[in-house]
This record gives sequence, C-alpha cells and structure tokens, in this order.
Amino acid sequence: MVSVFQNLCDNTLNRLGETAQRIGHDQDMAAARKMIYTSVSKMNMLTLQGKLRATALIARNAEDIDVFFTLPNTDRMEWVMMLLNGDI
Repeated sequence: MVSVFQNLCDNTLNRLGETAQRIGHDQDMAAARKMIYTSVSKMNMLTLQGKLRATALIARNAEDIDVFFTLPNTDRMEWVMMLLNGDI
C-alpha cells in the first residue's frame, strides 16, 4: 500500500514539474513576442507596413523567435529582409 502511494506521489510530482516547465516556457515566449516589435521598430530601412509584417511573421512560431533573438543585432536586419522576401 505504501509503495502504491509513493508511486502516485512520484507521478504527481513529475507531472507538476512538467506542467511548471511548460508554463515557464509559455511565459518566456510571451515576453519574447512582446519584444519583437520593439526590436523590429528600430530597423529604419523598413516601412511601417514592413515592420508590422515582419513582427507578425516572426511571432508565428517559437523557432523564428529563437533565431531572431539569437542573431547579433548587425545580422537581424538581413534576416528580416530575407523573411519578408520569402527567402527563408
């Protein structure tokens, strides 16, 4: 009986840990999405429509958000232009 209860507790702890990780990841991604336009808006070569479109395209998936924020500032503009042109 004790071992059944211990297994139940262990499974519950594992699931709570996994849930906490997912919530943390979701919060991190939400914060990153909020920072996209702030970064893109500094790209003076883009029109307002270009900035808005780039923001929407980047925010669509976590992989693009990760790539965008991993790139050095000097390379972001080129990456955004490639994204807007459909090259990536």
